[in-house]
Amino acid sequence: MVSAATGENIHELKERIARLVPDEEKERHVVRDLVQPLDFVVLVVPIDSAAPKGRLILPQQQTIRDLLEAGAVSIVVKETELAETMRRLARKPSLVITDSQAFEEVAKIVPPDVPLTSFSILFARYKGNLETVVHGASELDKLKDGDNVLICEGCTHHRQCDDIGTVKLPRWIGKHSGKNLNFTFQSGGEFPTDLSAYRLIIHCGGCTLNEREMKYRLKCAADQNVPITNYGTAIAHMKGILKRSVEIFHLKTNSM
Repeated sequence: MVSAATGENIHELKERIARLVPDEEKERHVVRDLVQPLDFVVLVVPIDSAAPKGRLILPQQQTIRDLLEAGAVSIVVKETELAETMRRLARKPSLVITDSQAFEEVAKIVPPDVPLTSFSILFARYKGNLETVVHGASELDKLKDGDNVLICEGCTHHRQCDDIGTVKLPRWIGKHSGKNLNFTFQSGGEFPTDLSAYRLIIHCGGCTLNEREMKYRLKCAADQNVPITNYGTAIAHMKGILKRSVEIFHLKTNSM
């Protein structure tokens, strides 16, 4: 018997529920399968006007926790301190993980022989959609004047003046494509059921959405033959460093 009122057997109930997790779920990791104990892993975390006050965002927290589980050493820096940090390290890091917005700057600093990826790409792999979003990013090269692009965010947060979803991405996409495009913005738990009007969907990393919701959104796009990618993958593609960003996963694709 279990009682929420008295707390009787609540702990035992939680333990039984935990044992129901499929084995394959237990074997999925954000990053720990890519590193060894005592490896140095540098995390590049910009602190700008869009960064939450007094805390790290969820993907950054989860990545650090996964590295702790692996016994690796997390070195967290801003992009402005990255170059000096790399010079001071006694040995090269085994991996550098960056926020997508700093991809271009970080790629210039990190030597080619040091693996480099982003939080967005790690979480696309973690949620099982990396190959889909990598292929989707290639559609950025095929946009035409008047195409409709849907930009989706899973959470509802206070937008800053230089918001990535509503300001930076449209600017970068317009510059990359050289086309006049129509952008639609969606945030929160709602997702359009009819996607036929859109040439491309660019979704956030989905850190606040569960795997089932993300798979539902991906399936909706696939069923309606609308390419979908995510923020980090799209940025890496537009900056010309997507191939490098996914090399560590040995992803086979012709879209890069």
